[in-house]
Amino acid sequence: MDARIELRLKRAWDFFVNNAGALLLGGLVVLVGSLVIIPGPWFGLNLLQESLESARSSRPVRWQATYERTGTFWKSWGLTLAMGIPISIGFALLVVPGVLLALYWFHAPMLVADGRPVIESLRESGRIFERRRDWAAYFLNWLVLAVLWAVGGITAFALLLTLPLSIVYLVCCYTDETGPVAITRVPREQIPA
Repeated sequence: MDARIELRLKRAWDFFVNNAGALLLGGLVVLVGSLVIIPGPWFGLNLLQESLESARSSRPVRWQATYERTGTFWKSWGLTLAMGIPISIGFALLVVPGVLLALYWFHAPMLVADGRPVIESLRESGRIFERRRDWAAYFLNWLVLAVLWAVGGITAFALLLTLPLSIVYLVCCYTDETGPVAITRVPREQIPA
């Protein structure tokens, strides 16, 4: 079992609180982009990538990065289609195949945000899953995200809070797998307006 889930949630919350303004604005950009459909996955991947880079470098999150990174558009849609279609079919069939694929590809969005090609990210995510052999931990981490998404589905206000928190939790899960980062408090004067 993954005994670090509580610690991971605390780290995710601390990072969220330290960067609340930028994450909430970035999350709002992602949500508005999702309403238009085309830019939704692109904005989401950009916020994921910005959160990862911010956590690694201990710098504040820049919400503007959500729409400034033009080089990730095709990757975001490639990932959305490569993961979304099989997982949706899996959930439509029996739910269990969809959950299994979601667990197998749990780290794929983070690997793409880390700069890897989509197909390589899907393969590497599967290898990480198989190497770890701690499927219960993956399921618990996925369940934390599923609960956040379910809470977000209640109202638009809840979604505005749970979307960035989910992204930060994914960053914490990924960095725990690939090498943890220290999530530190950023002095107020360093936080961009």
